[in-house]
Amino acid sequence: MAQSEMSQRDAFLSELYERGKIDRDVVLISADMGAPALDLIRRNLPGQFYNAGISEQNAILVASGLALEGKKAFTFAIASFITVNCLEKIRVQMSIMKLPVQIIGVGGGFSYADSGPTHHGIEDVAVMRAFPNIEILNISSSVNAEAAAKYVLEHPKTPRYIRLDREVLPHVPGESEMNFSTGFRYIRKTRSLKALLVTGNLVAKVPEIMKSNKELNIIEVARLDKVHESLRKELQPFSHVICLEEHFKNGGLGTLIAETVVDWNLKCAVKRMALSMEGGYTYKYGGREVLRADLGLNIAEFFEEVMA
Repeated sequence: MAQSEMSQRDAFLSELYERGKIDRDVVLISADMGAPALDLIRRNLPGQFYNAGISEQNAILVASGLALEGKKAFTFAIASFITVNCLEKIRVQMSIMKLPVQIIGVGGGFSYADSGPTHHGIEDVAVMRAFPNIEILNISSSVNAEAAAKYVLEHPKTPRYIRLDREVLPHVPGESEMNFSTGFRYIRKTRSLKALLVTGNLVAKVPEIMKSNKELNIIEVARLDKVHESLRKELQPFSHVICLEEHFKNGGLGTLIAETVVDWNLKCAVKRMALSMEGGYTYKYGGREVLRADLGLNIAEFFEEVMA
């Protein structure tokens, strides 16, 4: 299967499988999930695979024990369940004890659009950002998923939340590829004093945005736990920054950038384009565009904002 046709889940797990064949310390704990690449690990590396059942909290605890014994432990489950359902376990094992568990959460944003609000991962970044010592990687394509897996395997001593989208999304080329150490890349760099910062599945909207506005700087942000010094320096000359994300407005990318602007006394105005919290959760059906619009993130109105 061509990488462009591969899900982020399978791209990440395939890299994990290849490394696991030569490194027996790589172990995966699944919360009763299925995937073609997962089947390879289950079938060919049975001593490195554990099924915790529909018990995400137990998956975190098993992974923590394995990490304590020196294993490179990964958990795999639906994003909303492996984060919000496990907060106390994550707080103690990963944040307080700093055990290097790697949480793979599939289904960021409205990936599971028609499964209802229990499956919507739209506050997961906010709650995970509340914990110190945990990196948050938000993935936009299968290309970036493979690169993220390599980065994580090369830097296994840090606790992480790796947020994958369920959809097969196109990889958007740019000025460079993603550097997960700094957590950002330019898709387009111009002389404009305005910039769009975008993360996750909405990076797929960038080609359309570039046609609508040919001057805007466009930056993909993949690290959502903090703003690296090099990104902060890039923000300094901008007069206006728009942050676009499929997450509640509180606690996500826009909040991260607004905090950085305040803490470092930067001069740019920040516009947060995200999901409104005023109406609570959405029970609409009809796909991601319908759900976004129901929570106030209207992509047509966003394009008007970009053109302004």
